[in-house]
Amino acid sequence: MKHKIIRSIFALLALSLLLNAPRAQQNAPAAAKQSSDDRVALYQALLDLTNPWTVMCIAAHPDDEDGTSLIVMRRKYGAHTVSLFSTFGEGGQNAIGPELYQELGAIRVRETMAAAEIQGSEPYFMGMTDFGYSKSPDETFANWGHDLALSQMVLQIRKLRPSVIITNHSVTNNDHGHHQATARLVLEAFDAAADPKRFPDQLKNGVTAWQVQRLFVRVGRSNQAPAEAGSVVTIDPNERDPIRGVVYAEEALRALQKHATQGPWPKTFAEFTARFRSFSGQNAAPGQLPLIRYVLVREAKGADALSKVSHNFLEGLRPPAGVISLIASLKIKDRPLTEFIDERDTVLTSLLELRRSDTFSRIFREQSVSPAKCLRPPSTASPEITAALDLIWDHLNVALKEASGIKASLTAQNGGSVVGGEVEPFAIRIANNGSRPVKLEEVAFHYCVPVQLERGGPVVSKTLSPGQSITLPMPSLNWISALLVPKGIIWSSEVKLPIRFEKEAFTVEVSMDGTLASLPVNSQLTLLPDIEITNITPSTAVSTSGARDAKAVFSMQVKNNRSTPFNGRIAGYLDQELPGVSNNEVVLATTRVSLKPHETRQIKIGLPETEVKVTDGMDKTTLDIPYLAAFHAEEEAKSSPHWRYAGESSHVMVGAADAHIAPNLRIGYIRGFDYSLPDALASLRVESKELSVDEVKMSDLSRYTSIIVDNRVYESQPELIASNQKLLDFANAGGTLIVFYHKSNEWNPDLRRNRAQLAPYKLILGNERITDENALITFLEPQHPLLNFPNKIGPDDFKDWIQERGLYYPREWDPQFHALLQSNDPGEAPLKGGLLVADSGRGHYIYSSMVWYRQLRAGVPGAYRMLANMISYGHP
Repeated sequence: MKHKIIRSIFALLALSLLLNAPRAQQNAPAAAKQSSDDRVALYQALLDLTNPWTVMCIAAHPDDEDGTSLIVMRRKYGAHTVSLFSTFGEGGQNAIGPELYQELGAIRVRETMAAAEIQGSEPYFMGMTDFGYSKSPDETFANWGHDLALSQMVLQIRKLRPSVIITNHSVTNNDHGHHQATARLVLEAFDAAADPKRFPDQLKNGVTAWQVQRLFVRVGRSNQAPAEAGSVVTIDPNERDPIRGVVYAEEALRALQKHATQGPWPKTFAEFTARFRSFSGQNAAPGQLPLIRYVLVREAKGADALSKVSHNFLEGLRPPAGVISLIASLKIKDRPLTEFIDERDTVLTSLLELRRSDTFSRIFREQSVSPAKCLRPPSTASPEITAALDLIWDHLNVALKEASGIKASLTAQNGGSVVGGEVEPFAIRIANNGSRPVKLEEVAFHYCVPVQLERGGPVVSKTLSPGQSITLPMPSLNWISALLVPKGIIWSSEVKLPIRFEKEAFTVEVSMDGTLASLPVNSQLTLLPDIEITNITPSTAVSTSGARDAKAVFSMQVKNNRSTPFNGRIAGYLDQELPGVSNNEVVLATTRVSLKPHETRQIKIGLPETEVKVTDGMDKTTLDIPYLAAFHAEEEAKSSPHWRYAGESSHVMVGAADAHIAPNLRIGYIRGFDYSLPDALASLRVESKELSVDEVKMSDLSRYTSIIVDNRVYESQPELIASNQKLLDFANAGGTLIVFYHKSNEWNPDLRRNRAQLAPYKLILGNERITDENALITFLEPQHPLLNFPNKIGPDDFKDWIQERGLYYPREWDPQFHALLQSNDPGEAPLKGGLLVADSGRGHYIYSSMVWYRQLRAGVPGAYRMLANMISYGHP
């Protein structure tokens, strides 16, 4: 039975606000002195004010964005920068923990937001499925749906209105299928976004057709498209930011390090430059990175010309006449405002004069600028003018906030967190860290819903002197439509998602020197479920031959995040589609739980290990294991006999395998990033112990019959390399050493990393992989003992695999190794190194590039049978 691991669940997150009385005003003796961070923020706000353009970077996955280029465009030129990702990256590997699939996608969203904070950009997601590495765009479109993906990209372009798009992906690359598909979509979307006949249903609520002016593709790397005859933009990553005193590429590395699940990344800039030069094959001075080049591949008809060689994607673009005059007025004594960042009061006076000037009032009155853009009446102005003025409006409000020293942030009862099922008391905290009194007029909340609506906050009349602050409550509002929770990410208690509001969703309306201003509020919070169900062990429970129990018992941590008690149950639900059953709300087991406010408790619950009989009205079906389940926290609804949902866990797998093991085995293992290996060993009922690197180095390994080095351990625990000879000696003395897949750059001999050959004989990895999880497996030595004891391995053991067959297959190996299996993706040459075994002294050595951990986690019976053979090998 094929079971589905990756699901796409669109979570509806509805929260409320509660009206409280204002809290007491807090006093400080004097205005806070401008900090270095405030100085940088003011400089950036003033620089942004001079640039009415948006640069969009489009990428397939988180960490594919061109971080250095985004940083340069924002910090050097003041461009508004955004990133658009095709997927959440949920199909990749996790270099820091056990989360995979939807939970990994949620983590990568959070990582991307943290990286974007450093880059000064805003991240957005199309929500296409990341189903793992793909070798062709056709396979990708078969999964995504070409028209659906194109419509999503076009919609984001129309909403975000970039003047320029850049991308790291090219249609000429023989690259990841998701990259190729994204590159094709970018070319199509460039034209489609400007055509009102394409996806006309999008053109409402302030969304209009939008013509991007230029499209650039990055060039110059060995895995990217070659530069053509078009105009080229060159970005120097080694340039130093004059206001922050740091090289742009150093900040790009800091942003890249936020993508921790895709690491490990270089820890220092020196290591970064050395690794990048080695990877790209380009020359650069020691301690520096090569220049980054982009070629212009599309431009709008009649677009302003770009010179043949430029250092700015926006060079030559001319804003509308009214915008030019407005930007030209942003000076003090004919000098740029950025030259006065140490004279904050002078800057504030200048900005207030601009805000109340006749020119400013006329231009913005004509454009009907409103924070909630969908509420504006139709404008006779061109979309280009409206887009430019929107940015200037936003940037001016930010500049006024920074120059005035006003700090405003949204707070919740739990500090930076909100609980999904509670009516949460929210408030806006406002502090005056400037030098002038500020009169508060209103705290406003603006948002758009399908029925156009705008709601305001409390009207106040309060003057804050320098050094004073106040906390004001927000009224009870239904603000789900203002949330930007990543679409398509399943809710998981394991990963707390950040809530991000539409820009300008909350504003503080103030009066300074008689001039009204609308200052933005920092409004990012963390969303918590009512009841968190975390730390579930095991993540997979598979009953094996001779050890069949009545139930698979799972231990978990249950936490009540609410300020009220929880009296309900934890229920194990079937978590997959069933043929012939219309209602899949199938309860497998329940246990009662009572929790005090904010209490945490450990509980256990058992799920059936035998077949599950499901009845739904007239429909009946029998579900044979393996099956997926999830645990829900629920309480009885007062108004109906139904249970009310209060929280959910990630899914678990319950399975069965006809797997036998040799007697008297004692297994040591150095665990990788997840727990699929120890869970599988527990399911096989074998004695096992996790080993630290120190234990490998210092303890007597002869007590173990086999030792397993889990996926990528030589990279995650590089100190093991120094003790590797101890492992080889263990095999020489009669033990069985098993090593699961590593990347080529983590395994192959490398003098720079003091890494010699890790296997007992020559074994060089390549980057080839087999991505078709159903690829035919050919048995090269079907009678080899490893394939026959204690379980006879056959073709059925490779059915119902998940995502892929294997990664980073060996390309060279010593004749001492026996290659037991052969497979390949359609149309490609066979790969024979997926399972290698050799005698080593009186013992044995096994290396496998096949993705056993995904199969073990998914409860694939054949994976358990093969693992049983590997740990039993040489020990009949």
